[in-house]
Formats: sequence, structure tokens, C-alpha cells
Amino acid sequence: MLAHGLVRVAPRAVLTFANAPQPGEFCGESYLGNRKADFLVRLWDNRLMPIECKVSNSATNSVKRLNNDAAAKAEAWRKDFGETQVVPSAVLGGVYKLHNLIDAQNRGLALFWAHDLKALVDFIERTRT
Repeated sequence: MLAHGLVRVAPRAVLTFANAPQPGEFCGESYLGNRKADFLVRLWDNRLMPIECKVSNSATNSVKRLNNDAAAKAEAWRKDFGETQVVPSAVLGGVYKLHNLIDAQNRGLALFWAHDLKALVDFIERTRT
């Protein structure tokens, strides 16, 4: 992310948008409300993008990693911070059942694959005004 103009800042507890990184900044593991995100990125358009990083080594395990954890966080963040203000996302590696991926997306989680991080970078870049 640093190579694409984002600036790393210190992790923090984000209870309101005033505590969040500024546009073009990101931080490592931080609380967003009462749930921890692996990364917080403040998009160029001012929305906040919490990113969860998940690896599943079996399709059965994917329910726990994706739906019971990441998608549940997405729902909480969207409820607490507003559906148009946050873009909950997950970077995934490993094996997932298709219906679990669809369920997570239906619950408001944007999905990116670890083997194609260019898609994540491209999404972030498209938020520049």
C-alpha cells in the first residue's frame, strides 16, 4: 500500500470517524467500535475500509473464518458507522465454499483474494476524487 501513496499511521481505537486515519492513511490492527480489524484504511473519498485477513484450509472451516467472524464484523461496523460510510472487506486465502462467499457478500462484506491484491489496490485507487 505504501507504494501506492498510502501512508501508514499508528494503530488506534476508532470510536468515531474523528479518531480514524485521515484520507490516504492506513493503520494495522485497531479497534473499530468494539470489534478489531486487521487493517483500517481511510479511502480517498473519506469512507473507512476495515480489512480482515482470513485463511481457510478447508471448505468446512470457511464458515467459521468468513461468516461467523468477518461477515459478523461487517454487519456490526455497517450498523455502528453507517452503510455508506464504511466498506467492510476481507482478503482471503485458501479454500471456501461458494455459498459462504455469497452469504458474506450479501451481509455487506467486500471480498478480495490474497493471490490478486491488485484488485484491492485498484479499488482503493478508484476512490480518488
